Amino acid sequence: MVTVTFVSSVQGYQEGRVAEIVKRLRTDHPEWKVDVLPPDTSKALLATYKLQFGPAILVNERIEFVGVPRYRMLVERIAMVAGGKISPRTAQPPTPATPAAGGAAKPAAPARPPPAPEQKPSP
Repeated sequence: MVTVTFVSSVQGYQEGRVAEIVKRLRTDHPEWKVDVLPPDTSKALLATYKLQFGPAILVNERIEFVGVPRYRMLVERIAMVAGGKISPRTAQPPTPATPAAGGAAKPAAPARPPPAPEQKPSP
């Protein structure tokens, strides 16, 4: 079963459009579970995916859209995920940082300065 979660905007942005698309998805595709998270619940989830405001759409707990796309585009992407195909544009789930052997994170490698152009000696 495919789970589609609409993460609401913390600013109340596009609430009417989200409600319209959710209603249409529920009637056209009853086999999909469609949820809408209220803004107070959305804030923590948005922070998990490193977003500040929303709205966003998660399909099987992966971000598929930030904002609200056209209905047909949304249905095509959900059907792709339901068919077991992952779009190359699908965001990867957040992963924790890989710790080094001593338990601390690896330090960043120092950047090399660009090579200096050769200078001709003055006459």
